[in-house]
Amino acid sequence: MSSITATSLSDTLPLSVPKLDASGLNWAVFSLRFQDAVEAKGYWGHFDGTSECPSVLKLEDLPTMTADAPASAAPSAEDLAAAISQWDKDEWSAKSLLTQKIPNSALMRIRNKKSIKERWDTIITEYTEKGAFVQMDLRTRFLELKCPDKGNVRQFLDELCVKREELATVGVDIDEKDYRSMIISSLPYSLANFVSNQLVAAKLYSSTKTITPDALILLISEEYKRQQM
Repeated sequence: MSSITATSLSDTLPLSVPKLDASGLNWAVFSLRFQDAVEAKGYWGHFDGTSECPSVLKLEDLPTMTADAPASAAPSAEDLAAAISQWDKDEWSAKSLLTQKIPNSALMRIRNKKSIKERWDTIITEYTEKGAFVQMDLRTRFLELKCPDKGNVRQFLDELCVKREELATVGVDIDEKDYRSMIISSLPYSLANFVSNQLVAAKLYSSTKTITPDALILLISEEYKRQQM
């Protein structure tokens, strides 16, 4: 592999890293995948500040000459210059990785930040807040969904499963307890009574004292089909 190709690959993020949505909708998933990809490339120290430019290291952190240490133990000016040059290249690569995956609006807000750590800290501050707000809104709207009185219950429940999976892909987790309660509250009156009876039976006879949401949806779909017939 040529050096040009190797450099190109090291400065490119995989497709598994999504582009950050301007609304912050996918911040949770983006931040996890982005960090994993950057860590694999060896640049994460530039984002969290653990990789410092050699020129700003404290003097006492550098090797010093002693009576027992050879002169070669001390870094030469050439070594220090090479280390600084390499650090600068890695910093530029890190900046390139970030700009590939953020919206233009975010890029314009961080353009005056000199270091990648300052840029990343700004992104975290803004999108953690944005993402939390959007996720809470999506979660609330999902839990308030209702099946129309004369709507197709089976179709509604199928769409409900899909929407729950879609929410999971952007970091919104609907646990089984909330999901089960939401299913029950979303149903027409006739089926709500049926579900209540099923839950009572589960408490009496099931080892888990309840019914999983997937099993509940299957029971409701069968009862809906029976009622329609």
